[in-house]
Amino acid sequence: MSPSLRCKTADREGEDRLKRRKKYDPERREYYIKARVNEEELREFQAQVEKLGITQSDYIRQAVMTAKVNVIVHPVYDSDALDKIAAEYSKIGSNINQIAKHLNEGNPMTARLQKTLNHCIADLSSLKAQIEKMAGDM
Repeated sequence: MSPSLRCKTADREGEDRLKRRKKYDPERREYYIKARVNEEELREFQAQVEKLGITQSDYIRQAVMTAKVNVIVHPVYDSDALDKIAAEYSKIGSNINQIAKHLNEGNPMTARLQKTLNHCIADLSSLKAQIEKMAGDM
C-alpha cells in the first residue's frame, strides 16, 4: 500500500468519526448543576448513592424526576406593627373584662357602659382589618 493511499484512508476514517459524533444522542447532557451541602447532607447523599449502586448524577436525575419537595414558607412580618396591635388587643380585652365584672356584680348596663362596649367592638373590627391587610401584603 502506498503512503498516499494510507493518508487518504486515515483522513476518511477521521471524517467518519467526526460525522458519527454529530449524530443525536438522547442521553447527552449539556448542562451542569452545582449544589452546596453541609457535612450531614453529604454523608447521607453518599450513603444513598452507594446503597443504590448508581452514580451521583443518576441519583440526582432520578430525584429530580420523582421526588416530592416539601416547601417551607417562612413568613415575613413587621414585628413593631404586630407588637402595637397586640398591645391594643390587650387594652380592649381589659376594658371588656371590666365591663363583664361590672355586669356580673349585678350592676345595670348604663349608657356610658354601652358606649364603651361599642367602642371596644369597633376597635376590634379595626384591628381585624389591619391584621387582614398585613396578612394580604405578605
